[in-house]
Amino acid sequence: MRSVGALAECSTSYAPQAGRRALPSAPRLRRPRALRLPVVAALAAAADAPPSVETAKARLLQAVEYTRRGANTTQDLRGDVEEAQVALESLQPGDGLDYALLEGKWRLVYTTAADVVPIVGLDLSSLLPAGLPAPVVVGDVFQRFSSVEEGRVDNIVEFGLPPLTQGSGGVTFTVGASYEVRSPRRISLTFLEAQVGRVRASPLLEALLAPALLPRGWWNQRALLAIKEFNLRFPFRSAQQVAAGRAVGAGYLLTYLDSDVLIGRAQAPGGSFIFVRSPE
Repeated sequence: MRSVGALAECSTSYAPQAGRRALPSAPRLRRPRALRLPVVAALAAAADAPPSVETAKARLLQAVEYTRRGANTTQDLRGDVEEAQVALESLQPGDGLDYALLEGKWRLVYTTAADVVPIVGLDLSSLLPAGLPAPVVVGDVFQRFSSVEEGRVDNIVEFGLPPLTQGSGGVTFTVGASYEVRSPRRISLTFLEAQVGRVRASPLLEALLAPALLPRGWWNQRALLAIKEFNLRFPFRSAQQVAAGRAVGAGYLLTYLDSDVLIGRAQAPGGSFIFVRSPE
């Protein structure tokens, strides 16, 4: 049996001598450092941060996409739209609106107003079987604002009467009103008159009035001209104006306005309106 000193001498013989490179040791695996508190707080703040304006607008337009402008909704769907609408309204910058952005033509995409929902609900073309024409086709619904100085707004409804008129814009119904700025976010509307015009006769109606195989006489020409130039104007008053017996401005709260989205809430009879800007 070797002595203790021999074992010590043997063990030292395997130690690297001076001037000789030692074998590299295997790299040690490091445990990942725990996230520091400031990083965790930053991630939590990002998760709780409000959405951007563009994200909120996209969410709102997606929520109203299949509602038929408010005529085909359920309680849950209305709740989703209201939630998305409030989220976008909360992102309106500043205390007031830039009324210079109001001027232009706006297309309705959703409403809860009791006096407008039945109008957009008249369009049954998407609910009828294929090939069966609807008696009334409601086209686009617009609000067209002039400058604040001029103070004019037109409520425009385009509709068609198949097969007598062309498409969904065969006839135009317009209600004209004046508006005044009452506060940084509220205007008042006073309705003045209504107009029915811009009738576009379908080829079928023109053929019935003036058959191509028969000579066109004075009566045929007068009938076609009367249709194309048809323009009926008459005074128009809101229910509030009729009840008051005078021109009373209806309150209209503009809760969101930028270059391409307009949201308004009517104070009487109530209801909200969501518009997107439309080219003239």
